[in-house]
Amino acid sequence: MTGPADRRAGVKRRLAAPRWWRLQRHVPALPIPPILASRWLWMLVAAVIVVMFFVHIPVAARRHPLLAPLGDQFHVGMMAVVMLLVYWRGPLRGRLWLAVAATVVSGALVELVQPYFGRTGQVKDFLLDLVGIGATVGLILWRGHRRQSGLVLMIVTLLSIPAQLYRVPGIVAGAYRMRQTFPLIANFETGLEHWLWDKNSNPNLVFTMVPDGPEGWPTTVLRISGGPPDRWPGIKLRRFPHDWSGFRTLTFDVRVLSSGTDTIPMGLRLEDYPGKRSELYARASFGAWDTWHTERIELSGLAMNDKSRNLDTSDMDLILFYLPRPPRTVVYEIDNVRLMK
Repeated sequence: MTGPADRRAGVKRRLAAPRWWRLQRHVPALPIPPILASRWLWMLVAAVIVVMFFVHIPVAARRHPLLAPLGDQFHVGMMAVVMLLVYWRGPLRGRLWLAVAATVVSGALVELVQPYFGRTGQVKDFLLDLVGIGATVGLILWRGHRRQSGLVLMIVTLLSIPAQLYRVPGIVAGAYRMRQTFPLIANFETGLEHWLWDKNSNPNLVFTMVPDGPEGWPTTVLRISGGPPDRWPGIKLRRFPHDWSGFRTLTFDVRVLSSGTDTIPMGLRLEDYPGKRSELYARASFGAWDTWHTERIELSGLAMNDKSRNLDTSDMDLILFYLPRPPRTVVYEIDNVRLMK
């Protein structure tokens, strides 16, 4: 039988026991650097990181041939810092896996909220966040917990960065070259275009020399092959000078291979940067057949898909050539994409 003193002692033990809202204080296995030991400096670094996720990217940076291709990779470093800040201080201090969960959720929330701050939330940015988190977890396990598996995890995650960056030198060289040839956007003669053009809806792309080019002599063209089940097989380009305000017409040469007498309906989609996060774009339709011809798209007065405004040619972001829901496989060629006054 227990007396009053025993019952009081039991109550005190239960009150002192940790609850789900009273997290035990853990010591980080990877010590916090002395420079961040100050709570105020830690809060300052955290505030700067948060602001960087939501502040508008300067126009000069997102248009720069070198900074623009590297811009996405900043997510790796920033989320690695966030992971360490959560692990070193606050209610999740030293609790590795809870800190991981909180950082992953934070990265997802950032991408969901960014459109409300004029930024674009993207899945690829979240995947880069996971790279930064994974590398940091590996570092903590390796250096803090002395586990070799942490070194393996860190190396594997960090190796994904060069796998993503292998195209950057070609993209940078192609972007600088395009600045020199602008308003000629592409004639596919430099050997750099394959770094700049991307697939849309999984077509087959071939940069090939043809003996009967649009000017009547051998030249290199971009050949695209696409068909069902892809709905909009085509090619897209973003790495070009973005100010088209001094030009009225976009021209390009196009033909379809083995089409007989049929005219193949094709589409052109143009996006400006202000409409990027709102899925606003301008669209033009044209036809192609089995002989070369020059297509001219008038830019002035080209309206967005919701009719709310015209295309902002002073801040362009995307060019996309595509086949709208082709009923069969179609092979077409594009050459001499340029702007005209």
